[in-house]
Amino acid sequence: MIVDVHTHIPTHRDKVPTEHLRSNPLIGKGVRLTGSVDEYLESLVLVDRAIVFGIAPKPGHSEPPIMDWRQGWPKHMNQNDIAAEIASLEPDKFIPFMSLHPMQSNVDEEYDRCVHVLGCKGIKLSLSYQDADPLGKEAFHLFNRLEKDELPVMFHQGASVSPDARLKYAHPLLMDEVAIAFPRLKIILAHMAHPWYADCITVLRKHPNMWADVSGLPSHFRYWTGWNGMRLFHEYGITDKILFGSDWPLRTPKDTIDGLRNLNRFASDHHLPSIPEAEIEGIINRNSIEILGLE
Repeated sequence: MIVDVHTHIPTHRDKVPTEHLRSNPLIGKGVRLTGSVDEYLESLVLVDRAIVFGIAPKPGHSEPPIMDWRQGWPKHMNQNDIAAEIASLEPDKFIPFMSLHPMQSNVDEEYDRCVHVLGCKGIKLSLSYQDADPLGKEAFHLFNRLEKDELPVMFHQGASVSPDARLKYAHPLLMDEVAIAFPRLKIILAHMAHPWYADCITVLRKHPNMWADVSGLPSHFRYWTGWNGMRLFHEYGITDKILFGSDWPLRTPKDTIDGLRNLNRFASDHHLPSIPEAEIEGIINRNSIEILGLE
């Protein structure tokens, strides 16, 4: 069973016009920042289940969040409506997560709507992009609700190429404070917090309700970085806490699986220690639905 825990809502409802195609070489060669509903469904054929979400904008901010153009979607639909609509296309496969901004004025009302009307089963927060302190009182209010409702939270962690992103809000050491304050809250640290792998491991191994996902692991264009991160997780004995995720549309599930399986070819070519194949396949086939309590 392959579960993709990290996919973004399609930026475009219909086919992406040529003039709308976007990429960013700072993220990686061949990375795409746009995608249609049809492209999403085609790319996700490879997986059995998938979590889908948008990114809530900062209140009063005129620019849309990264990865969230919403081209061709009705104006009244926000990121949570779109995630729910995508999930409704194949309800036995796709699981909608909400995205909120801790400081939006209607945060409790939107939370209730997402959970009780839209059927969202968790939340995605990109606090470095959203310019929100994960240790602030507004964020803690949200975490308290999530813990009581037994809903998992995924945090964007690690690097960003956006000039206005606050990297300090995406560092895994802050997540240690969150996990201490909310020990029953299930937390996913996206992207294995690259390039801060060692800090991610240090936090992850001490909290039983915390996992990382492999989405965006630069394993098929920056193999040294990908191998280094995975090898560190192996040496600390916690590759079983890595969940599979693609970061669509930046990567497809196939890109991610191929990248993981090619790490040992890179290791062999450069006379580096390998990563046990069983651990790599364990990541690809991990039942994250059961782990996160999403059944």
